[in-house]
Amino acid sequence: MKTILFVIDMLSGSRVHKLAGAREACSHLGYHIEEIETSRIEDPIEKVIRYWAPAGCILDDSGNNMSDTSAYADVPLVHLDPSESVLSSPHAFTVSSDNRQIADLAVAELVKTGCKHFAFLGWDKHIAWSYRRQERFCELLKRMNRPFSVMNDTSTFYDKTMLATMSRPFLAELPRPCGIFAANDDFAATVLDICTTDGIRIPGDMFIVGVDDDPVVCDNLRPSLSSVRPGFVNAGRIAMSLLAKLIDNPRMPVEKKVYHPFGLTSRLSTRLVNAHSKRVLSALDLIRREACNGLKASDVVMSFGTSERQAEIEFKNATGKRITQEITDVRFEHVIELLKRPSQTIAPIANLCGWDSDIYLKRLFKQRFGMSMREWRRLNQGSANASDPAT
Repeated sequence: MKTILFVIDMLSGSRVHKLAGAREACSHLGYHIEEIETSRIEDPIEKVIRYWAPAGCILDDSGNNMSDTSAYADVPLVHLDPSESVLSSPHAFTVSSDNRQIADLAVAELVKTGCKHFAFLGWDKHIAWSYRRQERFCELLKRMNRPFSVMNDTSTFYDKTMLATMSRPFLAELPRPCGIFAANDDFAATVLDICTTDGIRIPGDMFIVGVDDDPVVCDNLRPSLSSVRPGFVNAGRIAMSLLAKLIDNPRMPVEKKVYHPFGLTSRLSTRLVNAHSKRVLSALDLIRREACNGLKASDVVMSFGTSERQAEIEFKNATGKRITQEITDVRFEHVIELLKRPSQTIAPIANLCGWDSDIYLKRLFKQRFGMSMREWRRLNQGSANASDPAT
């Protein structure tokens, strides 16, 4: 069986999901795949290439460390989220994120908050995907005639201490309320930490959207982080499919593919809440985290430390909903996400989303959507096939 090398600087974050997509595609195409973390190997990459003699390589350059490809000689290459120089090369086969559409989703979410000022925090041109998001952000806000600010970090990509040092004075000077688009969730988490330390209310003084939408990260930040989901698994699939074509036909014309985001998960960092109550904000985060784990309204009431009546009044005044309605709404978000996955069977969905009875869920679903779950899936089959992060 021929071997494909998936070359990355470090297996973390988005790269894990890209590798999963590439693995899936390899299994269908009859290839074996090996991941090579350049930050962990002692041998030069030339020696690794000689050892594996790969049929082709996928180079994930989202960290901007793989522009020099001389070591790969004549091995067919596909560049995944490459640097600006590689992306613009007429000889390079590339797969890159649709950064314009990512910015479109982020700006639309922030505009809904009613902010009068907006800001982008990211990296300068040496991180191509960040700079492309910034360009689209500026283009959209100029078109809307909305005031905005931009911070470009020119420090080392992974230097979070420097990132925080540069971001703090920038954030302090922003007009409020301000809608902030951070280039990715790592940057957004830094912004959240600064705001928490400096007494800047989120949501309220600022509203924040990130990019990557890893639930393990976004649901466990305080407040939980609204984030665009770029579709990294699909990126890996597309890269492997393109590489297979190149292996079969080394003389094929150069192709540059784009993978599109699947949407945006709206969480507390962009939630319009008509109160400054920390208890309500904590309750919303609790519901976001635990709604699908059997959370009951009584559990949320207990977190208020007040009577049930007082908790319900405070919650409804702030959100316009009862506690049970918020729990149900969050559960249904997860139901829809599962229905979008072609590999997910319908029977277990009720249990996966916090209900004990699938019959009860089916009844609730029909009341809400006017159709069965199976009918909803059939009608939305196109978007379902495109947005399957689990397969």
